[in-house]
Amino acid sequence: MNNHAKGDALFVAYVGPSMNPTLREPEMVEILPYGSRPIQVGDVIFFTSPEADRPVVHRIVSVTATGIRTRGDNNPQEDNFVLQPGDIEGQVVAAWRGQKRREIVGGWRGRLASRWLRWRHIIDRKVSPLLHSVYHAMARQGIFIRLLPARFRPRVVAFQTSSQDRLQLLMGRHVIGRYDGRLKQWQIQRPFRLFVNEKVLLKTQNRH
Repeated sequence: MNNHAKGDALFVAYVGPSMNPTLREPEMVEILPYGSRPIQVGDVIFFTSPEADRPVVHRIVSVTATGIRTRGDNNPQEDNFVLQPGDIEGQVVAAWRGQKRREIVGGWRGRLASRWLRWRHIIDRKVSPLLHSVYHAMARQGIFIRLLPARFRPRVVAFQTSSQDRLQLLMGRHVIGRYDGRLKQWQIQRPFRLFVNEKVLLKTQNRH
């Protein structure tokens, strides 16, 4: 993550899938120090991971006498570590894409948003196995790709981070997928795989 300060706010380039769909690459997140404000369950916070010694943006899921527990909105498990108030650099209050600012809610509203995302993940895991084979068979046939005008078809975009090139799949201005270098595979939001040429993706990832 690359960061710079502006007044009291800190701006950081968000990287990774752990907070999808709340945050997505390549958004900039706006972070405000807590000061005298209380740290609350539901807040999205910026801190340095005690395990990996790297910056992390995750949501607070519990605050107890022993410490603060966090989890990414897209992660099934809580983080293994426990934070202390002094470990937290600030609260993520907004995400920026170009000049467009989007509020990131915290507190009780953040808790509701997190709970909805958790239920959506659970429902998705239940339904996905039933539709998985049909969905991927339709994607391989490429029926929907041929129906979509060329100018509307997804395109691969590469952008540079501090450590490596990252690949994203865009449809119009919307990020619909990204290449996971660790898993060596594309992560594409449903139902957009129906409009993707898998051969083009394979050629692109092999060049990086």
